[in-house]
Amino acid sequence: RQVIQGLEPVALQELRALGAPRSWTVEGHLEAMPSLTPIRGQLTAEHRGNVLALEAELATIVTLTCDRCLGQFNQKLSCSPSELIWLGDAPPSEQEVETSEDVASMEGLMECLDPRGHFDPEQWVFEQLHLQRPVVNRCGEHCPGAPGLNQAQQDHERTVQDPRWEALRQLRNR
Repeated sequence: RQVIQGLEPVALQELRALGAPRSWTVEGHLEAMPSLTPIRGQLTAEHRGNVLALEAELATIVTLTCDRCLGQFNQKLSCSPSELIWLGDAPPSEQEVETSEDVASMEGLMECLDPRGHFDPEQWVFEQLHLQRPVVNRCGEHCPGAPGLNQAQQDHERTVQDPRWEALRQLRNR
């Protein structure tokens, strides 16, 4: 499999000197995320002084293993992420937040990059798509359940009740 061509790390100073957004066409596979179809999309990065503004449209199909029946199924992953990354050794101070339009709109924790460092577009694409993967892999409503369990075992599991849940069952039945 080929890795995505052209997504090599780029120096943040190079993006700053460019003075305009830089765009990448994403087309290919990532070693860290095997996929059924190539990852396709667009990525744009713009150096805005104290922040790096990132936007993308990404899509692929991955093969996952169901956590319940252990069967394999295909899952489409697609996203349109938009992120601002603070360029500094530490998160912005209150004064920096007040003086930067971009940063004022940012909420919660934010990622920081060394302004003398590099931005790795391939790693960012991987992270954005990986965040789209389900926490629990289920093949769907038609899932037959765990392999090796016959119907009698499944019925027995449904009728055996944990006494610790009795109070909740009583509340639900009211």
